[in-house]
Amino acid sequence: MTMGPDRASGKMQRRQFVRLSGTLGATGVLGLVAAGDASADGGQVPGSPPADAPGAPGAAPCPTPSQLCGYPSDTGGRYDLWDRVQVCEGTKTGPPFPQCLRTTPTYVILNGGSGSNHDFLLVPSCRISGIECPFIATASAPNYWLEAWDNAQPGQPGHVVYPHIGLGVNSADPAIRQQDQLHIHLAGIHSGIQTQLNNHDSTITNVPSNWRNQIVPIWGLTSTGTPAPRSYRVLHVANLNQNLFTLLRDSVVRPTGATMAAQILAVTPRLVGNGGFYVLNSEPGLPVPPGQPGGTGTVDFLLAYA
Repeated sequence: MTMGPDRASGKMQRRQFVRLSGTLGATGVLGLVAAGDASADGGQVPGSPPADAPGAPGAAPCPTPSQLCGYPSDTGGRYDLWDRVQVCEGTKTGPPFPQCLRTTPTYVILNGGSGSNHDFLLVPSCRISGIECPFIATASAPNYWLEAWDNAQPGQPGHVVYPHIGLGVNSADPAIRQQDQLHIHLAGIHSGIQTQLNNHDSTITNVPSNWRNQIVPIWGLTSTGTPAPRSYRVLHVANLNQNLFTLLRDSVVRPTGATMAAQILAVTPRLVGNGGFYVLNSEPGLPVPPGQPGGTGTVDFLLAYA
């Protein structure tokens, strides 16, 4: 079962302005990632625009503009989130006129599309297409995951009012992702998922090199609320001080010969043992043990928005 048909039938209210996927389509994006993983590593471009120019807010380094990571001049449609970020940063005039919940030199916090109190987005101030942009796994990139977690806490602009928090990033699949600007979802995590993770805890590794082989079946929900199982690689980490994009690239993507564009990442607290976090990763072609459900390119089975 995929999530695309649900959206096609009008089930899009929870992320109504998050339209993603580029002109290349899924095959083009995935092919670019396979061919150009090292060619758009990022870092600040020599002779880059001044700090107050779109794509280079504050003093933060940004990726080298490229077909893989995007161009600061991209606008409209599937780049609506990028337009909104620039309006928040004051480098572009509206419309659109988003509600900028927090604006920093490296990211902004926006409301998600559902209008609920557990649906927010962290969006980089740099022009970054999505998980396929190699810059996000380099030492120059901010720790967007830690910032997302901090902003989801009580008293913060993205406070997720829900029993448990879930953070997530979708793959680059144009049938799934709805905006070609990187965004981390700050949301709830569906009821029952924490219990399932607790039940699997004794078999979940905390060794990154074992993560690629640690595959756990989890029952989540479709956008219509129908239970559906998918398989995820699950890792236990003590904190979010490390860049999870780098961890994914080095522990899963490179060793397996996969592409970053096909991956999803999700984070939720570990409620047993000495705490920490579970990091869940999947992809449509996930090689699963016999009898287990397949993988997925969307975090929507896990996260509760509306």
